[in-house]
Amino acid sequence: MHSRARAVLLAPALFLLACSQPSAQSQDTGALRKEIEALKASQEAMQKDLAEIREFLRVVTGGKFGAPPIEGQTVDLGGAPARGPETAPVTLVEVSDYHCPFCRRHFQQTQPQIYSNYVDQGKVRHVFVHYPIDQLHPEAFRSHEAASCAADQGKFWELHAKLFESPARSIDQIVALAGPAGLDADALRACMESGKYSEAVRESVKRMQQLGVDSTPIFLIGKTPRNGEPMTILKVVRGAHPFDQFKAAIESLQ
Repeated sequence: MHSRARAVLLAPALFLLACSQPSAQSQDTGALRKEIEALKASQEAMQKDLAEIREFLRVVTGGKFGAPPIEGQTVDLGGAPARGPETAPVTLVEVSDYHCPFCRRHFQQTQPQIYSNYVDQGKVRHVFVHYPIDQLHPEAFRSHEAASCAADQGKFWELHAKLFESPARSIDQIVALAGPAGLDADALRACMESGKYSEAVRESVKRMQQLGVDSTPIFLIGKTPRNGEPMTILKVVRGAHPFDQFKAAIESLQ
């Protein structure tokens, strides 16, 4: 009787347990499904946000966001002012703005070391590329025109130095630098007022923008090209940095 009574008492409990397990499993499955659906909705929202962020960055960077890196691209240096032998194993391309304070700091502090250690030793060829940034330095454009005009008199580098030493903001101020730079002042003024090099400077800026350059100074470094071929950019130094950073980049290519 005792065992039979225990069996009778256990039967309802077993029945309830058997009925409750599928119900609990069903509830767990439903909760899991809801969590998965919530995750999917969250992912979709994140994807939408990322798409909006990408589009915003594309617009504010003028389409440069997501563009290929500058390293590995080529740059045509034909006609650009240069110093140092064409046989130098490495070329350092300076993309700069005469009214940029960081460009001036590089010119005053770091460039002399680059020249004494590399350019003057025939190890590096230095090329200058015009990149006046109108949004930041709206009066710099004239100085880049003037430097190009100075090249007509064989005095590019002389006026180049004066323009960094004493940033000029008008034609009169630039012409005042002509004498100390060894230039014919009247010829310089006539060249500037004619707008002879306006388009060339604009094209220089455009080419650099297409390359992905968006600030100054920036230095493009590669093996010196031969026979007028474009240079493949192997190293990039962005901004005004101490000499050691240029030394590391240059010597890695020698």
